[in-house]
Amino acid sequence: MRLLALLWTIALVASAIAGAASETEPLKLLISVEQQAITAPYPARLTLHLYNAGPQPLWLYRRARGQATEGSSAEARFEPIGAAGPTEITTPAQSKLFESVGLPRPRLVRVASGEDYTEKATLEINPARRGANGKGTPVWGRYRLSVIYRAKYSNANEIQKLLDVILWQGEVTSNTVELELQPPSAEGSIAGTVLDVQGRALSDALVTLSDQEDRLVNQVLANLEGRFSFAHLPFGDYWVTARRPEATEDTVVFRHLRLAPTEPAGTLELIMLPREIYEPQYLLHKPVLFRVVDGAGRPVDRTSLEAVWSNGPVLDNVKGKVFEDGTVALELIPGRNFVTLKRPGCPKEDHRADVAPGGGIDGFKLTSECAAR
Repeated sequence: MRLLALLWTIALVASAIAGAASETEPLKLLISVEQQAITAPYPARLTLHLYNAGPQPLWLYRRARGQATEGSSAEARFEPIGAAGPTEITTPAQSKLFESVGLPRPRLVRVASGEDYTEKATLEINPARRGANGKGTPVWGRYRLSVIYRAKYSNANEIQKLLDVILWQGEVTSNTVELELQPPSAEGSIAGTVLDVQGRALSDALVTLSDQEDRLVNQVLANLEGRFSFAHLPFGDYWVTARRPEATEDTVVFRHLRLAPTEPAGTLELIMLPREIYEPQYLLHKPVLFRVVDGAGRPVDRTSLEAVWSNGPVLDNVKGKVFEDGTVALELIPGRNFVTLKRPGCPKEDHRADVAPGGGIDGFKLTSECAAR
């Protein structure tokens, strides 16, 4: 905690000097990196420290994604410094945040005033290039990295009006850190194809490469022929994972592969087999924000919620406890959920929450008729 406080002090002082931070924006963003020197094609491993400097609690989306249309997204700014001036660059440096390897697990997080929330992120970084048509030599060396964190919801105003909460929307820019980007030195490679059960190529598969410690190394989309490849890999053990990025059910398949001096190039096929779902963790959930009030509209605390969803083969049961302001966020499967309120000294009260399909979040206000205090 002392280290985090020191980091915040340094970042806020630097921000004040630069005049980059908005005095009216309650959310502040500080980034830190795991390693200052990175050898291509390895990614940068970041920690996003989000701090609520405002007087009211903020609700934040758990995961920052590269191209989210509903919820949060994060965009990295990555540019060379030093000898490689902007006039020498014909192709800017490229960067993107990796997506979830498995089925995404989005949720809402409540950040009280004066508190912070941390989130890990893995960032692909590609060097700028010199020369004509963007095919010149890569620019290795020192780079500046910062992150822009955004959030937007199509129904945010309705939810905030209904529940009287602050669902954070907007844009905040982090501090800047410096990295040393070094050229690749390894010669191993992995290539393969993603196929459906009939043997047809899948061009929409998200393919992720992880090392033997289950840490992300690289991530690509299969091309029109279902092919993918990873190059400049050190020898060792790897996991290759594929999933359909837009699926609402878990579609992950994975294979293990070892690269060695005697076998520097590995090849494999990933076949996306259909599966029968019997457990709720294999279905995509959606963040749902509840507020529990009494008959006079006042927030009710000391209350727990239990939501039940079933389609027959699958039964989902989710529980949560409300905060002092009567709010609680649950991750529910879209569709009809039966919600039970449990308060000390009160009988159970049953409600219904019809969670809409699609991205973003839903919100419901539940009224407790029990007069217990």
